[in-house]
Amino acid sequence: MAKLRLDLHTHIWEASGFQPPNLDWARKVFQECKAKGIDGIAITEHRILGHSFAYKQIIEEHFPGQLLVFPGWEIEEHFNSSYFHTREVGEFLLPNGKVFRNYCHPGHPSRNIEIDSVQSIEIDNPLHNWHIDKERVRQVARDHGLILTRVSDAHNLEDIGKNFTEIDLDELCARGVERPEWGRDYRV
Repeated sequence: MAKLRLDLHTHIWEASGFQPPNLDWARKVFQECKAKGIDGIAITEHRILGHSFAYKQIIEEHFPGQLLVFPGWEIEEHFNSSYFHTREVGEFLLPNGKVFRNYCHPGHPSRNIEIDSVQSIEIDNPLHNWHIDKERVRQVARDHGLILTRVSDAHNLEDIGKNFTEIDLDELCARGVERPEWGRDYRV
């Protein structure tokens, strides 16, 4: 199977100015992706899940088979009571029903890199490259068999797809994990 160009860290709802999910904005996102040759996006809003499922539904209904949408969210995981011992992870649903977890902007807020229960780690994020220790991240990825991701972390329409990871969808799906709590209905 051919590799796809996927932007696995976007904030569509935030980019829209926090308007309710709608066809007009979904069309803009679709057009931006197509203009940049992006095959799919993970929608990873901060701590909110329902909007990503709503956008997936709108895009699949109005642009069937033209853009992969992985609904998800970006969450904080705290390892103790200190803000500086926190990581952010983008979790998103794969077409096979499994969940994929991407370690977002390593080095922020915590300088520690906690790699348990993630399948990938960001090596290139334009909003956070100032603190990503790329050599350290490469070593962590090698040591733990993680996929290195290049993402946009788009908070604006024009940033969607500016950075992307080229990967085979089968490989991405094979890395997914079972998450029983994702069995709930998150649609809005």
